[in-house]
Amino acid sequence: METQPAAPARPAQLAQLEERFGFLVSDVGRLSGKRFDDLAKSSVDLTRAQCRVLAYLAHYGDINQARLADLLEVAPISAGRLLDRMEEGGWIERAANPQDRRERQVRMTPKAERALGKAREVGDAVALEALNGFSKEEAAQLITLLQRVRGNLSRLVDR
Repeated sequence: METQPAAPARPAQLAQLEERFGFLVSDVGRLSGKRFDDLAKSSVDLTRAQCRVLAYLAHYGDINQARLADLLEVAPISAGRLLDRMEEGGWIERAANPQDRRERQVRMTPKAERALGKAREVGDAVALEALNGFSKEEAAQLITLLQRVRGNLSRLVDR
């Protein structure tokens, strides 16, 4: 029995998709990431994944590789490879945790701290483009609402 290809989405189905919270959040993240990549090519000597590592380290301080892999939503082995490249480039340092030698703590180097400023500038440029046409109040309200959504989900996921 031969299967037929799926019919293209009808306008009503597209409208429903455009109103789906998960789809919108995911697609905004995808588009923001692609725009970050485009703008970062000329000013930041790091990939988006490497910038995310530095952003998490700046936010959380020194953290272990397993937690970092979880935050990046990648397998520990993938995080390890990413961190290997970053360590070779002088962006991060890894050391054994004094309380648990099996655990590797990750910290930023001064080189990374300097680069993080450039990455933040790129992120700010993407945000300005994304929020084009929003009033300052609307932009602030959107950020506040997204923080509330993250808080709601964090309480359920990060137990």
